[in-house]
Amino acid sequence: MQKVAVFFGGKSYEHDISILTGLQVCQVMDITKHQPIPVYVNKTGRLFIGPQLLDPKFYPILEFRESQLTEVVIPVGATYPILQHRFGIFKKKIPFDVAFLAFHGADGESGGWQGLLETAGIPYTGADIKSSAVYMDKALTKHVARAIGIKVLDDTVIRRPASDFYDIKKLLADQFNMKYPVMAKPRSLGSSVGIHRAADIDELASACVEIFKLGDDVLCEPFVENLVEYNIAVMKNKDKIITSAIERPNASGEVLSFADKYLSKNGKKGAKKGLVSIIPSAALIESRREFNPNISADQEKFIRDGAERLFDAMGATGCPRLDFIGDSKTGEIWLNEVNPIPGAFAFYLWEKSADRITYQELVDIILANSNYTARNIDLKQSASAVFK
Repeated sequence: MQKVAVFFGGKSYEHDISILTGLQVCQVMDITKHQPIPVYVNKTGRLFIGPQLLDPKFYPILEFRESQLTEVVIPVGATYPILQHRFGIFKKKIPFDVAFLAFHGADGESGGWQGLLETAGIPYTGADIKSSAVYMDKALTKHVARAIGIKVLDDTVIRRPASDFYDIKKLLADQFNMKYPVMAKPRSLGSSVGIHRAADIDELASACVEIFKLGDDVLCEPFVENLVEYNIAVMKNKDKIITSAIERPNASGEVLSFADKYLSKNGKKGAKKGLVSIIPSAALIESRREFNPNISADQEKFIRDGAERLFDAMGATGCPRLDFIGDSKTGEIWLNEVNPIPGAFAFYLWEKSADRITYQELVDIILANSNYTARNIDLKQSASAVFK
C-alpha cells in the first residue's frame, strides 16, 4: 500500500482553503490502495502530524491544539522519503512514498515546496518547480502565452517600492501607461484575491496601496466590458492531455469576487459547521456556476486548445485550472491566468466532463502523475516495503 503524506495549510493568505482541500483529499482517497498521512503546516511553516488532523472538528488549529500534535521536519539527504520527529532522543522516523501537495498560494504553489521536496529527493504531486513558479506569476504566464500564440490582454506591472515611504501618484506616473478603466490585482496571488476596478488615478492609487499590503506587485490590465469568465482544468491521463468541462461562474457584480466563485448564493461557505461539511454538495457547487455553457464552437476550441497548448508548453505536469475572460457582447476571449493547485483540485469540473472522472479517480490520476524528477529517484524498495 502506498503511503501518501498530504501536505496542507502553509504560510499563505489561503491557509484555511488549503486545509479544506487537504482534508478532502484524505477523505476521498482510495484506502485500498493508499494510506493518507495528513501533514499540517502552520502559518509560520512548522510541520505537524497526528491522527487528530483527520477530524474536521479539530480545526481551526490554535496554539494549544498544536501542542497536542507531533512536530516533524523533512530531513534533506535521507535515502528514502521520511518525516522525522523534531524533538526527542531517538528522533523517530515516519516513512512515506510520495508527497501530495494540497497547498494554495505562497510557497506551496509558487515553487518553494517543490524545490524543497526535490532537494530532499521526495516524489511529489502537481506542477514541477518551473511550472509552479511561472503559473503563479500572472505576468510571466502571459509572456509564455504570447510566445506560443495564445491571446491575452495587454498589461502593465507596477512594482512594489522597496521602502514603505513612497509617493503613490509619482509611482504611477513613472510605471503606469494604460487607459482607464483598468483591472488591478496582485501579480502572484490566487485568482479573485485582491482584485480592484479603477476608473481613474485616484482609484488605482487606492487599489495599489491595498494590494501592496499583500506584499505583491500590481498587475494592471484593460477593464473588459460585459465581463464573463470561463474556467477549464487540464491534466495528463495515461500520457494523453485531457481537458475538463468548462464552467462559467456567475458574477454578482461587474467583477468576479472570491464569493462568486466559492460561496453559496446566501454568502455562506459550503464548508461551515466547523469544517464538518468537507466536500460541498452538488447544489452548492452549481449555485454559482454554469457547466458546459452555450458558447460557439470557435470559443470552445480557443479555450480547450489554449489550455492544452499552455499545459504542454510548460511541461505537462500537475492538474491546473486555467481561467479565461471574455466580452459577452463581442464574443472575444483571452487567457487570464492559471491556478496550479485549484481549490478542491477543481474536481467538480472533472465530474461534469464528457468522460466523467470522480474525485477519488482524480486523486488516483494525480498520484499516478507524481513527479519523480528529484535525483531521478530509483528506489529499489519503497519506504512502505522497508517499514511494513
